[in-house]
Amino acid sequence: MDLGINGKTAMVVGGSKGIGREVAKLLAADGAQVAIVARTQAPIDTAVNAITESGGSAIGVAADMSTEAGITAAIAAISEQLGPPLIAVTQADHHVRGTFEEITRAEDYVDSYRTYTLSQVFLLRALLPAMKDAGWGRYVHIGSVTAKEPQSTPPHTVANATRPSTIGLLKSVADEYAAFGITINTVAPGWIGTDTTKWYLRKYEGLHTDEQRRTFLMERAGIPVGRLGDPAEIASTIGYLCSDLAGYLTGQYITVDGGLHRAAF
Repeated sequence: MDLGINGKTAMVVGGSKGIGREVAKLLAADGAQVAIVARTQAPIDTAVNAITESGGSAIGVAADMSTEAGITAAIAAISEQLGPPLIAVTQADHHVRGTFEEITRAEDYVDSYRTYTLSQVFLLRALLPAMKDAGWGRYVHIGSVTAKEPQSTPPHTVANATRPSTIGLLKSVADEYAAFGITINTVAPGWIGTDTTKWYLRKYEGLHTDEQRRTFLMERAGIPVGRLGDPAEIASTIGYLCSDLAGYLTGQYITVDGGLHRAAF
């Protein structure tokens, strides 16, 4: 399927590993000029080399995208080398595991809000003017199922409390900028088979085999398909949302979670 993004600049935050890396590969394979942004240079270089060796176009930028300064510097570097990003795939990472009783530091909630929501404010401010000038833009946030349905396995009270604010922000901005050909959507993965997820299952749940994970995912986590999702299965959804074909889909929160959410709507 031709996504209609050939030659467009695409910024993928967290594109050096996991879901982000699969997204970067997919967009590059369809002709986008991909900028992979992450904190650590070595994984960035590995991801960039994999794309360029396959015939795609990619550069790497090391930056802390949880800060306004890091975001400003990264987008300036990308714009200078490839032109302003008209496609942006964003995500943030802030883990404070625990129940309400276990979370005694109030600033954990503030830090979580800064990481998940304020980072999106800074990104939107930096990216939207160029998209508006072009009359076209695609902004996809990789969020979490906790934004819609608070999770207790594992206990993520801080994320349950703060992640919904990000969705409210993006929905509001999506409505405001839809008339300019810009779409803004959130994809919410469930349990995905990244290195981080597998590490968590080993460390906190004592799960080391596929059969142990399947039993946990079906009986405790409540996932009907009974397996971890593949990062490529998330990337394919994101790729469509970045495409020219998805111009009538905006302001949405889309779960890709193997049936974890039980609500009909």
